[in-house]
Amino acid sequence: MQIFRSFFTISFFISLSRILGFIRDMLIARFIGVSVISDAFFAAFRLPNFFRRVFAEGAFNSAFVPIFVEKLQDSKEERSDLTFVRNIFSLLFFALLIFTIIFQIFMPLFMKILFPGFFNDPEKSNLLISFSRITIFYLIFISLVSLFSGILNSLNKFAVPASSPIILNSTLIFSIFVFSKFNENYGYALSWGVFLAGILQFLWLFFFTFKSGFLLYPKIPVFNKDIKKFFRKLLPGIVGANVMQINLLLDSIFASMITGAVSYLYYADRINQLPLAMIGIAIGIALLPTLSRKIKSGENEQAIKLQNAALEVGLILVIPATLALTCLAYPIISSLFERGAFTSDQSLNVARALMFYSFGLPAYVLVKVMEPAFFSRGNTRSPMNIAILCLISNGVLNVIFYFSNLGFVGIILASIISSYLNLTLLITTLIKKNNFYFERGFLKKLLLILIPSLLMADSLIMMRLYFDNEDSLNKVIELIIMVSSGIAVYAIASYFSGSLDILIKSRMFKKKRDN
Repeated sequence: MQIFRSFFTISFFISLSRILGFIRDMLIARFIGVSVISDAFFAAFRLPNFFRRVFAEGAFNSAFVPIFVEKLQDSKEERSDLTFVRNIFSLLFFALLIFTIIFQIFMPLFMKILFPGFFNDPEKSNLLISFSRITIFYLIFISLVSLFSGILNSLNKFAVPASSPIILNSTLIFSIFVFSKFNENYGYALSWGVFLAGILQFLWLFFFTFKSGFLLYPKIPVFNKDIKKFFRKLLPGIVGANVMQINLLLDSIFASMITGAVSYLYYADRINQLPLAMIGIAIGIALLPTLSRKIKSGENEQAIKLQNAALEVGLILVIPATLALTCLAYPIISSLFERGAFTSDQSLNVARALMFYSFGLPAYVLVKVMEPAFFSRGNTRSPMNIAILCLISNGVLNVIFYFSNLGFVGIILASIISSYLNLTLLITTLIKKNNFYFERGFLKKLLLILIPSLLMADSLIMMRLYFDNEDSLNKVIELIIMVSSGIAVYAIASYFSGSLDILIKSRMFKKKRDN
């Protein structure tokens, strides 16, 4: 039951954050739409946001949590856990400070490497460099916030770290209305909003980390065996746990050479990230500390059974989410964003991007669900090797699709193929290492999940044919009706098909504590 509470807590706060994120993006779409300013801001925010996702959603936890959990359980050395985290904090602080200074000095060069297509337009490139000089400071704060989050998650305190992104989205909404009064360019208002959000998130997490007995501040770090062990696992973890995010960064290079593609992919990815975060990332974060404890205690068989349960729960949630996004791509985009500077033609392009992104959603989610099986065993190298192969395949496919004139759709297809390759290699590697197996009846359970999902999809398609309103308010009401009806159809069909029993009887939801 502990994992269920953790998963529910994380998903709940993620959903609140994403709702605010949608409001933020609706305002951005209203005031700047798809334009030179939107492309420049989204590109400038891509690098610090990449670090946020890398640290908060994968790499940092993969290296930090298993070692920290071990320190918490080790009573041989008094407060070795505090010594460990203070060293990590100091190293991160000084490394990030140096990194940011270097970026400030060489910002034009780095931006030209990351977004070469922008430099064909002097206005676009100048805005990109100016916005980036402001937003780059965010990565200092958010990376340290991720350390605080790892500490609190390891102590089974998930609510505060999960609520942190709410601060980011609230601050950006605030900046659109307040900072824009001082500068007519909304890109500058949003960039300063990102900067302020980093400070506020840092202070929020610092307070609760201090309350938990960990007062952290910069000092001269000591390179002991624990620190060396952490960094040996961190670099492979950065690659292995964040192949999707690195692919998105790689995709930006190609997107910068296609007019409007950066904005199209941004808006579509924002919607696609909701089920990814609420399902895959939430399960992964909740699962890692518990799996680490089981592996530490030698309960390997129980760990594999728990991993199967996590996989089943992930499938039960992600398959209907995938079909819903596929069927409702255009109503979602037009309802949320089509107003002001955001036109109907732009809605069609973003909806097309979202529909293709949704095809890869099961792979994106299940990769996050399966990765803790490696990280809990201290293995960050295998996911890294797999990720490197997938990054190469993504790069090659991007080149092929770009010269095939597939436009931004080719960028998404390359990412999807690479993600399914990543998932396949992760599972086969775990099976070869005897760290995972599919429990008996898995295919039957998969079929029971597919049947109600397909029935839900049929109902959504029929409702789309019925609803066709051009009024903004009515489109939102129609979308709410379709989503609510789809959920109801899926729940009823799941009850009669028996897939609901899979969820209820899952080890992730049993009353006995798993930690």
